[in-house]
Amino acid sequence: MLKNLLTIAWRNIRKDKTYSAINILGLTIGITCSMFLLLYILDELSFDRYHTNVSNIYRVVSNIKEPDNAFTWAVAQQPLAPELRDNYPEVKNAVRFNGMGSKRLMKYKDREFYEDNLYLADSTVFDMFTYPFVAGDPNTALDQPFSIVLTEKMAIKYFGTENPLGQMLVNQDNESFKVTGVMKDVPLNSHFVFDALVSNSTRREEPSWGNFGVFTYIQLPEGYDINKMYASLAKILKEKVDPIFTQYNITIKYELQPIADIHLHSKIQDEAEAGGDISYIYIFAAVAAFMLIIASINYMNLATARSASRAREVGIRKVMGSMRGQLIAQFIAESVVITLLALAASLVLIYALLPQFNELSNKQLPFGYILQAPVLLSLVGIVVVIGVLGGSYPALYLSGFNPVTVLKGKVSGKGGNAVFRKVLVVAQFSISIFMLISTLVVYDQLQYLRSKDLGFSKERIVRILLPTDEMVNHTAAIEESMRQTKGVTSVGSSNSSPGFGIGKLLLQVEDNEGKLSERGVDLFEGDYDFVSTLGMTIVEGRDFSRDVPSDTIYGALVNEAMVRRMSWTNPIGKKFVFKSSGPNGEDLERRVVGVVKDYHQNSLYDAIEPLMIYLDLKNSLIFIKTEEGDVRESLAAIEKTWKGLYPNYPFDYQFLDQDFNSQYKSDEKRSQIFTAFSGLTIFIACLGLLGLAAFTTEQRTKEIGVRKVIGASVNGLVLLVAKEFFVLVGLGTLLAYPLAWYFTNTWLQSFAYKIELKGEWVTFILSAVLACVITLVTVGYHVVRAAAANPVKALRDE
Repeated sequence: MLKNLLTIAWRNIRKDKTYSAINILGLTIGITCSMFLLLYILDELSFDRYHTNVSNIYRVVSNIKEPDNAFTWAVAQQPLAPELRDNYPEVKNAVRFNGMGSKRLMKYKDREFYEDNLYLADSTVFDMFTYPFVAGDPNTALDQPFSIVLTEKMAIKYFGTENPLGQMLVNQDNESFKVTGVMKDVPLNSHFVFDALVSNSTRREEPSWGNFGVFTYIQLPEGYDINKMYASLAKILKEKVDPIFTQYNITIKYELQPIADIHLHSKIQDEAEAGGDISYIYIFAAVAAFMLIIASINYMNLATARSASRAREVGIRKVMGSMRGQLIAQFIAESVVITLLALAASLVLIYALLPQFNELSNKQLPFGYILQAPVLLSLVGIVVVIGVLGGSYPALYLSGFNPVTVLKGKVSGKGGNAVFRKVLVVAQFSISIFMLISTLVVYDQLQYLRSKDLGFSKERIVRILLPTDEMVNHTAAIEESMRQTKGVTSVGSSNSSPGFGIGKLLLQVEDNEGKLSERGVDLFEGDYDFVSTLGMTIVEGRDFSRDVPSDTIYGALVNEAMVRRMSWTNPIGKKFVFKSSGPNGEDLERRVVGVVKDYHQNSLYDAIEPLMIYLDLKNSLIFIKTEEGDVRESLAAIEKTWKGLYPNYPFDYQFLDQDFNSQYKSDEKRSQIFTAFSGLTIFIACLGLLGLAAFTTEQRTKEIGVRKVIGASVNGLVLLVAKEFFVLVGLGTLLAYPLAWYFTNTWLQSFAYKIELKGEWVTFILSAVLACVITLVTVGYHVVRAAAANPVKALRDE
């Protein structure tokens, strides 16, 4: 029986190659894309779950509330981890990661590289986290000062095929680090990636409960009540932290984040790695579902579009004794075979296109991911949903034909079928218009991010990090050499850069009445030419000046946000006091000499924060603005100057515009995925529209013939048939608009600076117009074909 069903199904598929090709193409695209999206989703959901203790590991983050400000840091204080580990038995382990800074030069023989991902870590790190070793003993690897554990990638970079254990790596400060272990590379599905860990005992820092800066993780017992841990943390805050901050009206609260939730749910600015976004998981899941739904609708519409060609077959088989159940089984068998063919083609496409998808999504998904249980279950589900359920409507519809009627050549479906088909098409139009609007709004927002006035110039600016203290002490001399370089127009320096986080200190700030009050102030150092080199604007007062020697001791710039925060009517001369920061324990003062127009120190996800810049001529970052023209020539000249100054240090640089825009790289990648798959969803919907247009035209062939005979024009016939579809487009639009508005408005809320959705009315109108144009073209094609045919053929049975 089954063999017979499959044989007949295969014959029917081969008999109508065009119909089969359209069906299989639509299903193949839908299944392929939905599987890619599923692989992406599963990878995003897998972050940090490779750790054996994942369910019991938490990161401690700090919620800080000032009288007029509130923010969250992903870091805590140095003493917190040992306090928890030593004095609270419920804490099985506590581990700190402390960054060693950017561009740390490491050397082994003639091999030297700048390293960005080196971290100090406690010796118990390998007890808490699952980082398999390939060489060395994880139990003792970080017990001694100046011991270092390398990842395989870093070990190969420095030692090649040599055995790295016991070898010494030397940094730019001539400190030697002994390699005591080599571990496998940190998996990419980790919220925290590093290249090497150095024993935390290497740096003997004075513990302070007032300074934040280390990533802190704790491991709790299985099934431990998290509320009890919060009670312990509150006790620590009361005893250790509050005595420092309460006097300044600052409140600190600790929060515990399960590490499995960090990648998708944490929105903290100073994360070690760019995070994901749970909203995109829901979005991509919806897109995958939409693709499969539209593919199913296509099959239904295309199957019913062939009703006339299959009607006589149904009539003859019924006359010959076939029961309706047998006919239903036959049509469902055809649907399942088509689905299985599409599924097979999809697996081939996934294998072939996976490298391109990995590049698009910035992932390294292996084809073996397809063997995961959720993926296999999804593939089975697709066969059931599309093959069986999707094929059930055409099967019930076609098997319900009256044999007497169809053998006379008069096919008449049941009234409910026409309504159901229209509902399906309205659903298709709704999904297509929704996807189109969402894609255009996402594109407009990302364009806005790239083109918005940031308050500074990032074009043609080269940034160089000075990796050693000796270089920082000679910042002014390096700048002067760069100024003499061909192709350079200006040079400035600072210890922070747009796109980087900046430090925060508790200072006393003068208000309008001359009173001093404590404020947490974002601040960094810059030299005389930093503001002008980056094209910032002084809106009040002046810039730092070489003609005013007191600027080196007292000068400070603030941004407009700081003026608003302090409600200053006249900011010039207002005072900042650094308590007991002088060499003899005296307070230091800085006075405002100018106000900088607000600029985006951080990304456009975050509002502009109040900040202060004070003058310092010894900075770690040099900014070089080049002439217009071929930047490669200027860059070559800058490199030559660098090599003349420091021949033993690699020339390493970044373009400021590329570095700043990299903050949006993850969103741009996700946007590209969304756009590509939205386009394919709309393409699949067009195939469905093609099917219904074919069905409608086939049903009205005689009407078209009669109208043509009595003089109707082809344009008139096209509009006549398309009119019904335009009504469906209108209904689909009415459903899509509010959904698209809600979705895009919700997504835009994640940006502090965003386009106004009410200004996107053109996008909404354009989507409906485009849907109408597609409808007109698709329907017009079929109607023109029907009108071009000899009307005698359509009317010959009358």
